[in-house]
Amino acid sequence: MSDMVAQKVDTGYRLIVTAELTPDEEEGGFTVYCPELDIYTQGETVEDAIANLREAAEGYIEVVGLNNLRLRPKPAVRREVELTIHAAPAAH
Repeated sequence: MSDMVAQKVDTGYRLIVTAELTPDEEEGGFTVYCPELDIYTQGETVEDAIANLREAAEGYIEVVGLNNLRLRPKPAVRREVELTIHAAPAAH
């Protein structure tokens, strides 16, 4: 009689997406956008927003199906840039 060893099989698919977080200055909390999947969600904190994005992304992928998933290209690197604008004198 041979000893049988159960092996854990990882059937997960790892997908890394972008979470673009924007503070909602009127309502509070954050809006989060995933450009690769073109989905939006929100949350009271950054952690809530990201957790909600995970849930929304998983639901989206479940409905669409992994084989039918069409990922948009990752966005270019984004940085905030502060500008100082000097107004030109008004023409008379």
